Amino acid sequence: MTPPPRHGRKRESGDQETPLQRRVREERESVYRQAINEAAERVFADKGADGSRMNEIAAEAGISLGTLYGVIDGKESLFFGIHANRMREFMNCIRDASAAHDETLASHLAVLRLGAQYFLDRPDFLRMCCHAGFGWAHRFPASSAGAELWNEGAAIPRELFARGIAEGIFVDEDTDLLVRKMLALKQVELTHWVDHEMKAPHKEVLDRLESQFLRAFCIRDA
Repeated sequence: MTPPPRHGRKRESGDQETPLQRRVREERESVYRQAINEAAERVFADKGADGSRMNEIAAEAGISLGTLYGVIDGKESLFFGIHANRMREFMNCIRDASAAHDETLASHLAVLRLGAQYFLDRPDFLRMCCHAGFGWAHRFPASSAGAELWNEGAAIPRELFARGIAEGIFVDEDTDLLVRKMLALKQVELTHWVDHEMKAPHKEVLDRLESQFLRAFCIRDA
């Protein structure tokens, strides 16, 4: 791969970037950024952020270390950028799941199952999360931008819990507490899957998670 121009590189006098050159550079940098993100996710999954080195990520992406630093600011920025991008995808997933059903319980189970399926389908990102040690019931990930994403995502099951309580479906407890319990339950189940070499079929994991959710949050006679 040919490295993209380094950020901040000075141009010679009169050597101004044309619109076409700018577009080509931006598209090339986008390709590099995608390759770097995918490589970093694999390396972070194997070694965790603290145990990973930028030269390992560059090698995994098939680029030079100089090219890598020409596209990203550093390891911390790369790490939290991956989390932010993935969590935006995740929120779109559960938002669509919630909107696909009219009944409250059906919506909540769809959010639960498809939200967990998102991580099962992306085992490197899931392992990356496990290495990071984030408590999903607290904040995910632990940064100001991550806190905003967490709050936005938590609003979806919080609203469903509130509706379900009003309808007599869910136990009548603080909705923030219910969301945190649900997230903790999901994290335990997915971490268990990772710890056992991710061998269990996805349906088995999702069915067990749904059964635990129904026992923990639903009123038995509802």
